[in-house]
Amino acid sequence: MHEDHAVKEAYAKQLLERYSDWLSRVESVDPQEIEAVAVEIDEVFSADVGQLHKELLGKISALRDKVSEMMWMSEHMKILHDLSHIFAKTFEEDKILWKAFELVSRVMRTDAFFIAFFDEGDSEIRIPISIDDGVNYGPLVIPYGQALISRVIETKQTIHIRTMKGEPGEPEMIRWGSPEIDTNTCIFVPLMLGNQIKGVISAQSYLEFAYKKEHEELLKMIGFQVASAIETARLYDRMYQMSFQDELTGLANYRAFHRDLEQLLREEDSAVALIMLDSDSLKSVNDLYGHHAGDELIRRIAQAMRAVADKKENAYRYAGDEFMLLCPQASMKEAEEKVRAIRDFLRLHPLLQDNCCIPIGVSVGIARFPDDSNTADGLKRAADEALYRSKRRGKNCTTVYATG
Repeated sequence: MHEDHAVKEAYAKQLLERYSDWLSRVESVDPQEIEAVAVEIDEVFSADVGQLHKELLGKISALRDKVSEMMWMSEHMKILHDLSHIFAKTFEEDKILWKAFELVSRVMRTDAFFIAFFDEGDSEIRIPISIDDGVNYGPLVIPYGQALISRVIETKQTIHIRTMKGEPGEPEMIRWGSPEIDTNTCIFVPLMLGNQIKGVISAQSYLEFAYKKEHEELLKMIGFQVASAIETARLYDRMYQMSFQDELTGLANYRAFHRDLEQLLREEDSAVALIMLDSDSLKSVNDLYGHHAGDELIRRIAQAMRAVADKKENAYRYAGDEFMLLCPQASMKEAEEKVRAIRDFLRLHPLLQDNCCIPIGVSVGIARFPDDSNTADGLKRAADEALYRSKRRGKNCTTVYATG
């Protein structure tokens, strides 16, 4: 009897030491360890003493779950903070999408992951990033109306597939990525901005039952941040592109001209003909018919330049009624032919104002890189000087810098 008491006392001491160890690392305690101890207690202690131990085990188990949840939530909030910090610093869509994948992977299995975009009225769903087993299979395009992605877009509801075994929605799955293994757990969450759906974000695992409700909520919040960041990036891109466009004519502007010219001159074995063109009658048209007619004159010259420019050539409204046309690899003869085509267009499309037909005359200067200058500024000065000579010669004529 005494010996039995000593065994129980030693075992109780051992349990206390184990409880102390568990409490020091409660978040990492294996639930199966707790269950095993509960079984041992029934075999060693009386019902009353065993019940006390089981209550303590229950509290340790509950504490473990609470601490694990708090740690998960802490990492969750850190990810949202990191995402907002990253998204505030970049307007590059590829970086936004890849960072979203990296940060989601910190708190949940992402054996596969994708983000899909859809605009109302489109017939296709665009998937710019699709990771499977570490490989990016994007960009992809799938038809709208098929598969689970379309169902999420239509219903604006999350789909959580916990296992593919016996899953009724399995026939709707469209597979891409690794051909060797399929995912078994999938979450498809709508990307929402207000009441408007922008696409779908999905995390998937090769394991069954890999996710819980909290993972759905995490993806919803991350999805909102991704959708917001992508909208901001696209708005920034549109504004950036607009900064290179002339509002009145739709042509590229002087900023785009300098950017494109510098880029052309950096190309190996580059040769560029620059046509500089200036209206001869803008002031008189403004004075006689008003500035609305002057605006129409400027638009008509822009139409002429757009009509004659081929795919590799770019037309610009540089300033006021001054225009530029960059003609890569064009000879002087080809540049002069281009100017004749512009004049023909303007002759056939005069302005009509107050029952009057207003002819449009232009003065032109042409210079060529590298024949007339080996720098961008030098080429522009050469074309400008040739244009000035055309003005001095009586306007409505063309001067080639090398022979002018």
